[in-house]
Amino acid sequence: ELELAESEPVEDPYYPEKSNPEIDSLHYHLDLLWVGRVLSGVTTLTFRATEDTSAIRLDLSGALSADSVELDGEPIEYTQSDDGLEMSTPPLTADSTYRLRIAYSGVPEPTPAPSQRSDMTSGLGWSVDPGGNVHTFQEPYGAFTWYPVNDHPSDEALYDATVTTRGDDVAVFNGELVGTDTADGKTIARWHVGEPVASYLVTIAIGPYTEYTDMTPGGMELSYWLLPGDKRLLPRLTADGDAAFDWLVEHAGPYPFESLGVLVVGGTSGMETQTMITLSAGAVERSDAVLLHEMAHQWYGDSVTPVDWKGMWLNEGWAMYMQQWFETDTGRPPYAGGIEYWRPLDMLSRATAGPPGDYDPQAFGESNVYLGPAMMLDEIRKRIGDAEFERIVKAWAAEHENQQVDRVEFTRWINDETGENLTPLIDRWLDSPQTPRR
Repeated sequence: ELELAESEPVEDPYYPEKSNPEIDSLHYHLDLLWVGRVLSGVTTLTFRATEDTSAIRLDLSGALSADSVELDGEPIEYTQSDDGLEMSTPPLTADSTYRLRIAYSGVPEPTPAPSQRSDMTSGLGWSVDPGGNVHTFQEPYGAFTWYPVNDHPSDEALYDATVTTRGDDVAVFNGELVGTDTADGKTIARWHVGEPVASYLVTIAIGPYTEYTDMTPGGMELSYWLLPGDKRLLPRLTADGDAAFDWLVEHAGPYPFESLGVLVVGGTSGMETQTMITLSAGAVERSDAVLLHEMAHQWYGDSVTPVDWKGMWLNEGWAMYMQQWFETDTGRPPYAGGIEYWRPLDMLSRATAGPPGDYDPQAFGESNVYLGPAMMLDEIRKRIGDAEFERIVKAWAAEHENQQVDRVEFTRWINDETGENLTPLIDRWLDSPQTPRR
């Protein structure tokens, strides 16, 4: 099973301090205890050495202190600095597999986001809302605020999590709930993720959650995890979830994972966290098809993942295109008036944040990586025709399932698939400081 998670980790061109290419994480087992302000954890990481080395590093917030580190059962030396855990090891051999056990504790804090977006101003990673409930949003990084991790999309891994909480609070995680137990005034939840997932797509929330389930007309069971105050959102969620999921299966192809849920949390954002979409209540109530957008990412971004953060447009361009297509197809309110009205917005965003293929790293997640790439895909549709483009939409997701991709691969693939030289069109839309003329 660990072979599913083998990756070729790289150093990120935008955020090199949050990438550790000397290791390939294969499986994380997280054993967490949260009974107030203090988080205690033991992370057991099975990893493959990508090179011969005697030193490895993982990302870990300075707010958390490592209490002990063992490699294959033996203590090793380590130091912490600059949100990193640096470990001296016996000689490691390339392509050999090892196991780290790291015990740690502390009062977790969110990390500043490399962005001016209003929904990122409170930071990324482990956050606690005024009611004491935990939630996480962590794109492009932030998982390191609550466990030691190679916090980069090029290194996907399998996960198991056992989370102990106080009273009736329940921990919600990605994947499938294996079981829950209660003892001594605490609740223990066990979760399993059987498909490789990038760390930015991992989610955790803790609070008095209740699970509700609903079967779509097409036969997929969706789960919805809600706090008591958010139960009012359930009719909206099930209606939108049913319509969005079945539409995506028809237009994007078979769902690439085993389960899918929606988790409603505090904060003000939404995130395509793999198999367990994380949405703030305000995002649920938006008039445009935000749930469809995050569901579309399960195909475009989660199953097919960018090699590094320069490729964010590969996630958002596809999801934004699918969103506007769904809104048009189903007569729903279109985002920002619809794709024909996005040009001024894209022009302004390129002027402030750069072109989508080479954006300002300190302006992460602005509309330049959403709108222009979706408009580019629409130009490709016009060039090759509706029927051929609809085939491409499915083929891209199916042929790159559980792979990391980049611009070179996208351009090569779509040229080969269509028999067209689309390279000039792609380069123009991704590199131009101004929105190209259609």
